[in-house]
Amino acid sequence: MQSLSKLLVPLCLALTIFSPVASEAAGSDRKAALATQLTELMQVERSASEYLAECSKPQGSPFDPKRIFSVEPGYFGGISPQSAYWPEVVELYARYQSRACHSVSAAKFAAFFAAQYENKLSEEELDAAVSFFSSSAGRRYNAASVEANLALQTYLTKQMAEIVSVAFKDVQSDLRLILAKYKKDPR
Repeated sequence: MQSLSKLLVPLCLALTIFSPVASEAAGSDRKAALATQLTELMQVERSASEYLAECSKPQGSPFDPKRIFSVEPGYFGGISPQSAYWPEVVELYARYQSRACHSVSAAKFAAFFAAQYENKLSEEELDAAVSFFSSSAGRRYNAASVEANLALQTYLTKQMAEIVSVAFKDVQSDLRLILAKYKKDPR
């Protein structure tokens, strides 16, 4: 009996010390699961996939070779849209843009959001958000939000392309001034 009590005291002490740690881990697991569930309900991965698909289209983007050529015809060293080499330039820029746009996968994008929600929201707030986005009003809101975000991405891409064209002309003009100074006084 005395040997049993010798075992029970350390066991009770260990349970007292480690039970909050186990409880925190379980709470943390639940919070992570809620954050992941929230990103799924909000269709973060779908939105990211649509964004990446839109991002990968060079036509009309700031990285569209035709747009760059129209702003600065000498940019490609004499190669123009009429050149036999132009398709290679277009392919090169398409590969570059695809590589840049796919440097993060939609799944990693969603995991990033889940981690942000887990860090910035309490378990109770995550529960409430999951409840809302699981409801019919939450699903309708989210569907509208996903569509609005896609429209916004298209709009912003167009706006950025226009702004970049103007800014690119300004940069090229200012660069010519710097180059003229350099030619007069190379240092």
